[in-house]
Amino acid sequence: MVQRILLAVMMGGILLPFPTTLAAQAFQELRGKSVIDEAYSYIELGNDFMRQRQVKLAIGAYSVAVDFAPDFAAAYYKRAYAYVQNGQLKEGLADYSKTLELAPECAEAYGNRGFVRARMHDGEGALSDWELALRFNPKLTAVFINRANFYLSRGDVKAAILDLDEALKIDTRHALAYNNRGIAKAQVGDTSGALADFSQAIKLKSDLTEAYANRGLVRLNEGDTDQANRDLAKSVRLRPSLQSFIDEWRNEMAQR
Repeated sequence: MVQRILLAVMMGGILLPFPTTLAAQAFQELRGKSVIDEAYSYIELGNDFMRQRQVKLAIGAYSVAVDFAPDFAAAYYKRAYAYVQNGQLKEGLADYSKTLELAPECAEAYGNRGFVRARMHDGEGALSDWELALRFNPKLTAVFINRANFYLSRGDVKAAILDLDEALKIDTRHALAYNNRGIAKAQVGDTSGALADFSQAIKLKSDLTEAYANRGLVRLNEGDTDQANRDLAKSVRLRPSLQSFIDEWRNEMAQR
């Protein structure tokens, strides 16, 4: 069985964008207020900064939007998203909670708050938020994937596989879900299933570094050295920093 293997989204996770329908609804409800146009313009400015990966500037722009329109849920949601991207989890948690005060049926806010709580080691809070997210919107693929990653981190591999199965029912072309399900299958000894999932992930996303590395490591573990070396070499070409990890993994195998 594979003892140690990469995850595509275990640590990074998947954050959900603010739902456009809810944003539009909130905008219409607040449009009569003189400040809403100003607030919306700063949200757009923040969005531009996020596209340029200038996260701190985006936080500043969203903060101005909050000052202009303190009842505009989208402004808090956008700022929360930026805070989390900047590693400011406590601030992100507070803004997602404020979003939910203003938009209590926003499934995406529950989903992302659950992700933040998981990162802050509040497992029970995370599971509660994810349950609410799926109650309001049972089609949120990212929530199933993030919860599966949480289960994997806890060693509950069967629960992870069930969530990844659900994610792939919703989106049959989600490469990361195939990759992570491959990891879970490898951990329960389903080598053929794991290899099939990694191969499907690569078919869907030919530059998915982790899938090449994972398939290579499983193949190496199974003694398929030639195919393993091709996969591992491909993963290193895509991300040279993986070389040290792969070398360490090979050394561990040699000492068994």
